[in-house]
Amino acid sequence: MDQKTKRLQHLPLVARLDRHMREIVRGASIAFMVRLLGGGLAFGFNVLVARILSPENTGVFFLAFAIITIANTIGRLGLDNALVRFIAAGAAIKDWRAVKGVYTKGIRFSALVSSGITLICLAGAPFISCQLFAKPELAEPLRWMSLSILPMTLFFLYSEMLKGFKLIFQSQLVASVILPAISILGLWFFGSRFGIMAAVWAHNLAAFAAILLGIIFWYRATRHLDCLGGHFEIRRLLDSSMPLLWVNIMNVMMTWLPIFLLGLWCNSAGVGFYSVANRVSILIALLLIAINSICAPKFAALYRQGDHGAFQSTVINSTKLMILFATPALALLITVPGWVMELFGSSFLEAAPILRILALGQFVNAVTGSVAYVLMMSGNERLVRNNIAMALVLSVFLHIILIPWAGIMGAAIATALSLAVKNLHAAYLVWSTLRIYTIPLDWLGLRRVMKSLYFEK
Repeated sequence: MDQKTKRLQHLPLVARLDRHMREIVRGASIAFMVRLLGGGLAFGFNVLVARILSPENTGVFFLAFAIITIANTIGRLGLDNALVRFIAAGAAIKDWRAVKGVYTKGIRFSALVSSGITLICLAGAPFISCQLFAKPELAEPLRWMSLSILPMTLFFLYSEMLKGFKLIFQSQLVASVILPAISILGLWFFGSRFGIMAAVWAHNLAAFAAILLGIIFWYRATRHLDCLGGHFEIRRLLDSSMPLLWVNIMNVMMTWLPIFLLGLWCNSAGVGFYSVANRVSILIALLLIAINSICAPKFAALYRQGDHGAFQSTVINSTKLMILFATPALALLITVPGWVMELFGSSFLEAAPILRILALGQFVNAVTGSVAYVLMMSGNERLVRNNIAMALVLSVFLHIILIPWAGIMGAAIATALSLAVKNLHAAYLVWSTLRIYTIPLDWLGLRRVMKSLYFEK
């Protein structure tokens, strides 16, 4: 053992990390605390919705929310991840004209498309509710919630752009905290009087508040760009964003596909049970999202600088961090799912078994690391698109087979399996394309086995 290694062993853990990982730990700590607050508020909002509304109205609310989520995903045009990539890369080399050009072109395109989608949803709400889902009670909540499409689209984009400047606290505050915080206040004060419409109106108000805060943070951070003219090739931006648009649409479809199919084949109560359990299972991915918020710009910068060694160590160390924090959440949801679901009311206790299955799928998501971001930030957006397309086909097949056979339990099994396959295949794509592994094989006791089989031939 050399002298340098001996000295490092006597230092605190954070001091032993390289500068890239120290930046990720600091940024992820901030992001995790804000995400934890936002996750707690979102959890509280879900509890409040389930307790104030009936399981049937809970299902209607989340079905409307699923439709609006797909609408604002289309409105973002895949620009969220593209903006992180190009803004982070431009800031790394101080190309401020490119940063300004990316910002102006991205926001204008997205605002125009989102406005058109809002009008379509407003006009099409009766058809979607009555003809597609045979749920007339969905029409009014969906029509009102359509007004949140434009602000939701824009506050997501501003959050991602702040992330590109490594303003993690501001980014996560806009993305994670404002929406559930104001939604809780609105539902708490008016839910008993207006029911499901109180939840919808509170959601809309929160979306407008989030975009206002995002704009304020952005202009404070970019005052030095005011006097500059923006310049960025629109073709280059679209070449990156269009594959990511399909990635985002397919990711959202994978998330909300079981909600739609349960809405078609089951009653609203079944939709409510599954929706609540699925949103609870996503708590496992809380740290994954927090770490990704700082890792994405770091990956883009390291790839642009050609530092493969730092890229590899940053990827694997971030995955280890995810596993450390995801394991306690998994243990809680696996061992006492009934206690967790009972927080939403005794009627939700029957959803405890599906929470256990969904939690396992989310844990695989954490163990495989930031696979999608590694590919996207290195310019391999099309591989991400192809991977999610494969997983979506698998998800559709499994849900169509399993939901008629096992109801919400079948939906949970199909969701967990398709999520696991998607992330494991993405980890393979990262290795085959970049020669970077994201799964900590040494922690799982598999490094020697994989070395002899393939990974380090």
